[in-house]
Amino acid sequence: MKKIKEIKAVISFSLIIGMVFTFGYMSFEPEIVGAATDDITVTQGVAAELSIISPGNISMSVSIPGITGNPGSPTTGSATWNVKTSNATGFDMKIKASTDPALQLDGSNQFTDYSPVGTVPDFTWASPAASAAEFGFTVEAATPEDNDQKFLDDATDNCGAGTDQTSNSCWFDFNGATDV
Repeated sequence: MKKIKEIKAVISFSLIIGMVFTFGYMSFEPEIVGAATDDITVTQGVAAELSIISPGNISMSVSIPGITGNPGSPTTGSATWNVKTSNATGFDMKIKASTDPALQLDGSNQFTDYSPVGTVPDFTWASPAASAAEFGFTVEAATPEDNDQKFLDDATDNCGAGTDQTSNSCWFDFNGATDV
């Protein structure tokens, strides 16, 4: 019995000492390690966001009847990319072909890139020779202010000049694999 009392006393004493050290450490720990308190303000901003919805396959106006094309009667199609941004200054979207020429099936079946006269787009599509096929594009933004200057016209027949955006005008080529 005396042994049990001694064991209980040792356990009680150990628990009391342990609790004193634990509470003492918790009370004095910040001072022991020299801890300091600071107020921190965290600010998070959302950078400009950009959302692009690309079209599916493009339906052409008529089928290309064969390897010789459809001389004098171009085949056309259109696609719309919807772009939204939260950036107050807008965005700059470029187009580039991954191959040169831009439209090709393989090394022997391809369209030549459209060849405008000079570095400015042609106001009207200039049909290639009867034995040739060419691939080009024009850009029509939601508003003329959103379009690249080279695709704007002066309401007559000059691309790259003025502030008008005449539908189906100012045709350009992919210019190899360079951003346009």
